[in-house]
Amino acid sequence: MKKITLIISILIIVSTNKAESQQIPLFSQYMFNGTYINPAYTGSRDALFANLLYRKQWIGFNGAPQTAMFNIDGSLARGSNIGFIYVNDQIGANYTNSFMAQYAFRFKVSNTGRLSFGLSGGFVNYGVNKSKLISYNESYDPKLLETENIWKPSIDAGVYFDMKNFYAGLSVLGIISNKVEDRSTMHIIRAKANYFLTVGGSISLSDKVKFLPSTLLKSDFQNPVNIDVNAMLQVNEKFWIGGSYRTGVLWFTDIDKETRQYDAISLIFESLVTDRIRLGVAYDFDLTRISNNNNGSIELSVGYYFTKPKRK
Repeated sequence: MKKITLIISILIIVSTNKAESQQIPLFSQYMFNGTYINPAYTGSRDALFANLLYRKQWIGFNGAPQTAMFNIDGSLARGSNIGFIYVNDQIGANYTNSFMAQYAFRFKVSNTGRLSFGLSGGFVNYGVNKSKLISYNESYDPKLLETENIWKPSIDAGVYFDMKNFYAGLSVLGIISNKVEDRSTMHIIRAKANYFLTVGGSISLSDKVKFLPSTLLKSDFQNPVNIDVNAMLQVNEKFWIGGSYRTGVLWFTDIDKETRQYDAISLIFESLVTDRIRLGVAYDFDLTRISNNNNGSIELSVGYYFTKPKRK
């Protein structure tokens, strides 16, 4: 199994004169906590809210991706909102740690409609856990051991609109292109900006039940476009149950034409167990060839409202 970890690391790092890290990780429960993919979402609940999330991808596949995220955000006076987000992402021996401060300015555009502009900035630490590489007897590119632990600045921006039964957001993560200047040494970097488009709504089925459809598109305009189509039921404003289908559309490339590595189905459950505590779980069923070598992916989240939310 250690050999698999090494293979994954090599595939991600790529043994050329330079290397780029894995793309921005995506969570199945993003629709419940949009600050990760759009800084303009910051403070949209009109409450001080903290959330902890952990995702383990491809269970049983050694060296597979795992991601932990912590964020907290809240509203200030006169339309200002602030937040902070930390993300640790690991794939094989490759890891990133990102620390981002967020700010959003929100104002009313109608009786129920609000428009927000958001910006986040901080630093990302890229590195390789060399202890996971030097224990192997197999031959591999020695440049892997030369990879440096480096820090790079990062800037994200977005716009977000929401009203009673509809929301939409557009954002770009990784505005700064962190390319390597010294090609003699391998670095692990995120070189491409990723664009996110989200659209969702709420349809009342009864006094207690609502249907919540939504979709997300993610693209760097060079790889297959990730598309999530989601359908949730909200019951008594305390329970959310549903699922999503994730796939990759070859609009800008045919690089993934045969492998279809993006296809998956997710089952999602969220519960507001008290007025303050929110719990969530998602389980992904992989629909690609790699599904024969793993037991799916699981995602757990716990959130806490320090103040009573006006919008859930």
